Amino acid sequence: MISTLRSLPTVFSIGLQRQLAYRWNYLLRALFSAMPLLVSWIFWQSAFRDRGTIGDYTLPGLLTYYAILLIVEAVSSPADDDFQISREIREGMLNPILLRPLPYGLYRFFLFLAGRCAYLTAAIVPVVLCFFLLSRAIPLEWENLDPWRGLPALLGSALLQFSLTLCLSLTSFWFLDISALVFLVYSFEFLAGGHVFPLDLLPATVFAVVRLLPFAYEYWFPTAALCGTLSHPAWVAGLCLQFGWALAFLVLAHLIWRAGLRKYTAAGG
Repeated sequence: MISTLRSLPTVFSIGLQRQLAYRWNYLLRALFSAMPLLVSWIFWQSAFRDRGTIGDYTLPGLLTYYAILLIVEAVSSPADDDFQISREIREGMLNPILLRPLPYGLYRFFLFLAGRCAYLTAAIVPVVLCFFLLSRAIPLEWENLDPWRGLPALLGSALLQFSLTLCLSLTSFWFLDISALVFLVYSFEFLAGGHVFPLDLLPATVFAVVRLLPFAYEYWFPTAALCGTLSHPAWVAGLCLQFGWALAFLVLAHLIWRAGLRKYTAAGG
């Protein structure tokens, strides 16, 4: 246990150095991530033309939601962790990791943290610039932000996305290519996670069903918590579901890992 804890800062440092080698890729990705915000602005301006509100949202409130969504994506979205794990399994790169007294899930989690820190380091300037230019064009509702509720939801989002990614990636013990499975799940995340529009704009019955799925707690829930649009009971219930789903996926990943190791052939690497 002591040797494991001592090795974690080294794993994080190595992962951070490796990820910072792609800082220009992260910078370009952050710049282009502002494009959906621009498209949302144009679309919702047309939708709000003849009305003051849609659901419980005003135009500044809705654009604030999309702006905060950029932060949530930057903090919690995995980069290419799923394909890295898949490659380690397929190409026998697990061999040296299995010989060390370090749980694989913990090892990958600290690499995930390093990747998020590297992305934030490269993306902070374009994201702040995007916010500044947008706020000059339309007054955003920054005064309603609630970091005390948003930060726990943001951390839960990162843990949930990591645990789900780990589950998907470990299926590489059985599948040669997991890209179809990954992109299928990403499609559900995009549609049911609050990327297209805030989920609370859905009809009440549909919204009640979607709120039971894990995808709502990857993007919509932390964004709504940061925006301050959730009541206290809804926030508490959301946190319970968010961390419950994250724990369930971590347990499932452990079971998949144990089963996969029985099929793993330590060749190559």
